[in-house]
Amino acid sequence: MANRLFHLYRYQIIPNERIQERLPLHVGDMTVEEVIQNKNAFFIEAFNNLILHSDLNSYEETARKIRIKQIFPNNHADESEQLFVFKVATRKRIKRETENFESVSEENWPSAFVLIWNDPEQQIIAIEYRPIAFHSTNSLAATLEKRLNEILAIHNLNVQINPIFDKKSFWEFIEGRNLEKVIFKIVTPNMASISQSLSEELKAIAKMSNSATTELALTAPENGTLNISPSMPQLPELVDYSSKGGGNIRVKCKGVKAITNVKTEQSSLTVDEITIEYHPYNLVDRIQDSCREND
Repeated sequence: MANRLFHLYRYQIIPNERIQERLPLHVGDMTVEEVIQNKNAFFIEAFNNLILHSDLNSYEETARKIRIKQIFPNNHADESEQLFVFKVATRKRIKRETENFESVSEENWPSAFVLIWNDPEQQIIAIEYRPIAFHSTNSLAATLEKRLNEILAIHNLNVQINPIFDKKSFWEFIEGRNLEKVIFKIVTPNMASISQSLSEELKAIAKMSNSATTELALTAPENGTLNISPSMPQLPELVDYSSKGGGNIRVKCKGVKAITNVKTEQSSLTVDEITIEYHPYNLVDRIQDSCREND
């Protein structure tokens, strides 16, 4: 019985346009409030659309193809479910040596599981870490985000997918470093379960300005470094929100040119294959327990 390792992500579904009068004609038959109320159904509908048109990477300059298949529930039209299991396969070429000492190139379609907990107050994606199929779970998450947003646009929606990580690993990462800049990129919140730590002013500005994300940059003086500490007001709240999949954090160290994502310990989940294939209902509790470990 094989175990499968999954990395956890939070997705947030937000409107592209919050002002009713500025909505495109093709989505004007629903109010912004009605769209938000139905956002989770539209999200799964977008996944089902990908199943029908599953060339996720349709760039002409590459030969890479990706296929997606829904494993659970069996009825694709049942959007009342909160748990969904997909399999995503990518086309690769492998070389095989024959008995005649020749090399033969063949197609191979390694796959990875994608689990979705579509509870409006949770919105978790668990992506299997399987390098033979996808180099990283981040790359598959980015591909899914891009293609889902192309579909969700018809409903005036977009999705932002970010890793869930251990907030303690952020403080451990920056400890002892000479920081020149720290940048918080915060997704405009629409989930009360994770946005309580953000100030009401920040949430109001983000929504009133119709921003999908808000960036807050802390920059040191030219000849100095930042003083970053968990005891600072509001800073732990930003870290906490980011760690729950509400955004990402990038840093620039003194003397280093690049601004990089903070190397944090991403939350993960290990599940045996039998549970995924035959007892998927148990996955919700397993995912929930893994998310609690990050609190």
